[in-house]
Amino acid sequence: MGSECFPRQDPRVAWRTFDGEAVLVSPDDSRLHTLNAVGTLIWEAADGRTAMDEIVGRVCEAFDVEPTVAALDVRGFVTTLSERGLLTTSERSEA
Repeated sequence: MGSECFPRQDPRVAWRTFDGEAVLVSPDDSRLHTLNAVGTLIWEAADGRTAMDEIVGRVCEAFDVEPTVAALDVRGFVTTLSERGLLTTSERSEA
């Protein structure tokens, strides 16, 4: 998954944010997934138009983390959510 990857929420996922943390419901098995503040920032940015690099920048700005660490964490998180069927990724922006 490269830096010019554009994550996008699966539109079938039901979700809400409570006290800064998103709660997602998987469309296929109705499993609940609770995201912390960093995960919520990534989830909310996953609009299909925002590149992975920009999401990493937002994480660095909001949480005072080094870019190399943030990049690894964001990519790992996006991969995990993709494997769970909550996100898709594309090499092109949907804009």
